[in-house]
Amino acid sequence: LDLSVIERFRSNRRVNDFAFFCLVAAYCVLIVVGTIGNSLVVYVVARQPAMRTARNVFVVNLAISDLLLCLITMPLTLMEIRSYTWPLGNAPVSCKMVGSLQAVSIFVSTLSITAIALDRYQLIVYPTKRSFQLTGALLALGGIWVLGIVLALPLFIVRTLEHHDIPIPNSPITSVDYCLEEWPNERGRSLYSIGSILVQYALPIITVSVAHARISNKLQTAGQSAVAVSRTELNAAATDCRTAAREEKLRKTNTLLIAISIIFTICWLPMNTFNVVEDTWNVFGDDTETMLIVYAVCHMVGMSSACANPLLYGWLNDNFRKEFRRI
Repeated sequence: LDLSVIERFRSNRRVNDFAFFCLVAAYCVLIVVGTIGNSLVVYVVARQPAMRTARNVFVVNLAISDLLLCLITMPLTLMEIRSYTWPLGNAPVSCKMVGSLQAVSIFVSTLSITAIALDRYQLIVYPTKRSFQLTGALLALGGIWVLGIVLALPLFIVRTLEHHDIPIPNSPITSVDYCLEEWPNERGRSLYSIGSILVQYALPIITVSVAHARISNKLQTAGQSAVAVSRTELNAAATDCRTAAREEKLRKTNTLLIAISIIFTICWLPMNTFNVVEDTWNVFGDDTETMLIVYAVCHMVGMSSACANPLLYGWLNDNFRKEFRRI
């Protein structure tokens, strides 16, 4: 066995030290910011009984799934980017669980965003219909987690650990382990990537965008009706004040809805594009280091949603903001 090969396995580095240092620094920023923001959202709802509404249950679920992204997905991704071999030893379940947990947290996060959009849509566009009660919201969350687990199940099935002994006297490396994906056919991985994009990206984008467009249209129509009524009942000065306040609130709501749709689209586009391109055409060939660096950058853009979500769904909500200031 070539000594350079032994040295490569001993160093166990798939990317150069400088690139890995930059990746660690960037991931650490995302982990710290995302963990603090999402922890505050969970803490506020747990601390204040008045915040424990059916609507906020969806926001808390999003925060919990984003905490999983910060505390599990990001560190494990760094670990896999760094190592040629499986660093957790000859434990097959660890190989299966790591990939599955990452997929579950991503699926649950995006499904939670979709659920929040649908909940707001039902509340504003059809206000006379009975909305979610706390029990119903909890059942819906259970369904989200079950669906997330089912969608990640193929990864649990196909990921397998290969153990190889290295029978070389006085070698610093006695064995190596590889965590691999063994799909039943060569197109299995690309088909799973395409299916994941449809469920985790395309469908949520369409749902969130349509729901927010309908909400914006409903608020605009309701605002115009309210102004017409006010002009028949109030003097001009009072009407102008109320109209200005209503228009300002409508503007903020529309801006927030647009921001949610745009940020979701931007955050997850690079990662999903990378998965389809790499799984289908293998554009990087044998250049593993470049592929891993590009993958890490795309992955970090996706993970930045875990930092943006507390801002969009928590800090920009008046009730959440009041509770944050009390902490």
